[in-house]
Amino acid sequence: MLSHDTLAQLHTSLIEELEDFAVFLVSLEGQIISWNPGVERFFGYTESQFVGRDFDDIFTPEDKSAGAPAKEMNRARLTGRASDVRWHMCQDQSRVFVEGVLLALKDASGLLVGFAKIARAVRPAHTAGSMLATLLEGTADAIYAIDAEGRFVFANERTAQLFNSSVDTLIGATRDEVLPADIAAQLRANDESVMNSRDPRLLEELFPSKEKDGRVMLSTKSPWRDTDGNVIGLVAIAQDITARSAFHGERERLLRAVRRANEELSAFSHVVAHDLRAPLRAVNVYTDLLAQKMAGQTDETSQQFMTFIMDAARHMEELIESLLRYAESGQELALQKVNVNAVIDGLLHRLSPLIQQSGVSITRDILPEVQADPVLLLQVFQNLVVNAINYRGVEPAHIHISAQSSPAEDRFAVSDNGIGVAREHRESIFAPLTRLHSKQVPGSGIGLALCRKIVERHGGRIWVDSRLASGSTFFFTLPKMTRAATTQQS
Repeated sequence: MLSHDTLAQLHTSLIEELEDFAVFLVSLEGQIISWNPGVERFFGYTESQFVGRDFDDIFTPEDKSAGAPAKEMNRARLTGRASDVRWHMCQDQSRVFVEGVLLALKDASGLLVGFAKIARAVRPAHTAGSMLATLLEGTADAIYAIDAEGRFVFANERTAQLFNSSVDTLIGATRDEVLPADIAAQLRANDESVMNSRDPRLLEELFPSKEKDGRVMLSTKSPWRDTDGNVIGLVAIAQDITARSAFHGERERLLRAVRRANEELSAFSHVVAHDLRAPLRAVNVYTDLLAQKMAGQTDETSQQFMTFIMDAARHMEELIESLLRYAESGQELALQKVNVNAVIDGLLHRLSPLIQQSGVSITRDILPEVQADPVLLLQVFQNLVVNAINYRGVEPAHIHISAQSSPAEDRFAVSDNGIGVAREHRESIFAPLTRLHSKQVPGSGIGLALCRKIVERHGGRIWVDSRLASGSTFFFTLPKMTRAATTQQS
């Protein structure tokens, strides 16, 4: 069995080897009576400078004024131990942030004979070479910790760069000492909000830099608690999002410009449409009056010319209406949940005279609900169905509307057995004012262009699969409800 002297010698050797900890004894009167190498490592005191000093000497002036040394000793006396996380003063009057515990020492009879202080400094250098140091210094993010008064307790190199400082200069300094007053005030308000709420928060914060507009950082800030759960500061991880923020700012600017251009285009279209309709109506009215007045007095060629004039005027009016609808399709989407089955039922009722006249049969599957602008979605289906009716072949015409769903999107199809589209025209038919059959088939050449514009504004795509004389299937997709809203301003 080891002797008492041997145990004492082992105890002394163990204390001296604890270089990562400052360990020393304090008498009941508050005087320091021992020293280990960790004291010099963290506080800068040699043994001769340290032994005999008052315990109060390692506390900051603020803590001394608040009576912290006496409170810590009283708590250790009453409970056996007093843990703390605080600033302490070094021999050169710099500060070091430590995690420590003051233990009450009693003799065999239970009588208090003194105190033992065990402290570990919180400094980046003390983790050098460790995995933690690699993680902290290997990241592009700024990672730092501050105490409740706003003094930096820990900072990695990226933080020092962010604050245009060095790690050694930053530790112990306050925000106000390293930042312009306005930015320091904003950071202080954010930090106090996090510490008071006691909950983590995600914040966008501005830091000074050589760039004109500064650096924008996305900071995750969490309250820092001691072993008793008291908030003693906060820990922050800040990611530089300056480029991303600038991108989003530019994107928002462009979106506002597009919306403004769409509004101006819509207003212009209405003015132009109104100004063009008036003379067209006059052409129609006076041509009709002329035809009535000259009835029986003109030859067949003259009557044919007047018919051409009236047909051209009516076609121009239809074209103006189509161009107006195309311009209006660029306005802001009114997205909502849409029952596509109800849309198709309403469309078939609306087109029933044309359906009966053309002898077309139309069937549909059960269709899914989508997130869309109901008015514009109706225009898409109406244009595709009317297009299929107009381009029917010699066989009894049949149109079928179907849909397939995937996790990402819903795909709709409008199929017919009409005259079809040649391969070389499958893309060009979606361009405005493109018509492949001249006056043989009614229409303005805007319908499919309008479909493409509406579908793409919803975040989808449209295409055709067709062969001449074998019919066509027009496909278009709409993103699922959770994705559609993000594309409405595209």
